[in-house]
Amino acid sequence: MKQAFVVGVVALAVALLGVGCGSSGSGSSSSPLAAGAPIKIGYLASLTGFCSTFSQEYVKGAELAVKQINARGGVLGHRLQLLVRDDKATPNVGVSQARDLVLSAHVKYLAGTCSSAVAKSVVQLVSNPSHVLYAVGVADPTVFSGGSESYAFDTIPTATIEGDNAAAYVRAHPQWKRVAVISEDYSYGYQVTAAFKAAMAGSGRQIISQDYVPSGGSDYSSYIDKLIAERPDVVYSTVITEDTVTLVKQATLLGLFKDMKYFGILDYGTIDAMAQPPVGSYGYTYYPSASIYHTPFSVDLETLGTAVATGGAAGDAFNQVQIIAQGIADAHSTDPTAVRDALGGATVQTVQGNVKIHKCNHLIAMPIAMGPVVGKTAAQPFAHFEPLHLVDTNSYFKC
Repeated sequence: MKQAFVVGVVALAVALLGVGCGSSGSGSSSSPLAAGAPIKIGYLASLTGFCSTFSQEYVKGAELAVKQINARGGVLGHRLQLLVRDDKATPNVGVSQARDLVLSAHVKYLAGTCSSAVAKSVVQLVSNPSHVLYAVGVADPTVFSGGSESYAFDTIPTATIEGDNAAAYVRAHPQWKRVAVISEDYSYGYQVTAAFKAAMAGSGRQIISQDYVPSGGSDYSSYIDKLIAERPDVVYSTVITEDTVTLVKQATLLGLFKDMKYFGILDYGTIDAMAQPPVGSYGYTYYPSASIYHTPFSVDLETLGTAVATGGAAGDAFNQVQIIAQGIADAHSTDPTAVRDALGGATVQTVQGNVKIHKCNHLIAMPIAMGPVVGKTAAQPFAHFEPLHLVDTNSYFKC
């Protein structure tokens, strides 16, 4: 299987060599867009697989951004056109879909995917030699390791920043001497755990265990029983999406939250999907839930309805399309290389407000929202954080 994937990558890279025409000295392979022609954005959505529920909301957010930009006259006189493809949260499929979008549909801008593994495979193919700009919200820092010359732009904090921030929170609670970590059995889970442990080094705290639950699992009771038996002072969880719902439901029944503190990633869309959210636990999210922010884009997002607007996935996709459009407008060009250069180091408007894109790595300093979980209230009829604290992540960047 690994051999087949490598062969596929090589074949696609060779095929993409033929994409460029009319290239300039900057290395761009894009000819000027004909008058009236749409700017195509290929959207990779994991509509099949462990992230399918969230991915449906990604598509809604991307479609909303395209609709609103086109209603304002498009960008540089061009309408945006969204081409959605199902990557099935599988690298080989994502690569195949990216290849079709770039070679057959002549797409010069890509966005999306819920899977770091898909993004990592796709970015290796679209950045060089085809020069396709890729806006994606995934946590794997290696996706953006190409530096300022890379065509990949991130729209959420990486696993490294997430782990650093979680460690800072645990360090701020000196009573937590013994820490257990439970994560997703997936590259994201391993990366966040590694970053968290590295940032905890020298703190005097003991990481007593680290376990990884299978993605898409239906029974996590053995992991929960183990945590209860270990009796840590706090459990740090990076279990995500539907798996968080499963974990919290079973942990509630087994009494985990009665015996110990629980801290971890708890996106608004995830906790709102729980029959019994873990009220009193401390959570964080870096997704742009509309209810957290009071910006023009968050108001736009609310037109999708409360459940979708607060879920976070739609907001992330909305940001991806908006950032591409802003880059084109700022570059005064539809050439992806010119757009890449315009976005590097720029400040862009997002659901979270105006945020900086760091030129050295194309990572965006999105804030992390943190707070204790509370149930529905009259003001916010869904589970949320209250009081809410926004962490400025700029301090975690090392450029």
